[in-house]
Amino acid sequence: MVVGVDTSRESIVALERALSLASRTGAAVEVVHAVGLLEQGAFQPRPDLEGIVAEACERVGCSLDIVTRALMEDGPPSVALLRVVERSGADLLVVGSRGIGGALRPLGSTSEAVLDQQTTPVLVVPLGA
Repeated sequence: MVVGVDTSRESIVALERALSLASRTGAAVEVVHAVGLLEQGAFQPRPDLEGIVAEACERVGCSLDIVTRALMEDGPPSVALLRVVERSGADLLVVGSRGIGGALRPLGSTSEAVLDQQTTPVLVVPLGA
């Protein structure tokens, strides 16, 4: 499975849900952070993706062995996530309901975009999950 992480609380909850599911089912997880223009121009620091994954694994009680890759992928979040899903052949894409954009609607732009464009099942994890 592929899970998108943008450092928002919603994406961390989605990561924790993906890790929990993977630990129960034996699935492998690829963690993806889409690198945007602000990070490419050094206006915003890139997150410590490995640290975020390690902390999430500790919270859900899973082994880091289930995470096959934690990668930074260039491009808008929905495009980057869909590209990784296609490349990896993942059976499931996991995203938070909203991210750092702070949408005022139930789903954020990334979760809406991947739902509209993806043929692989998508799990959108609400913040309270």
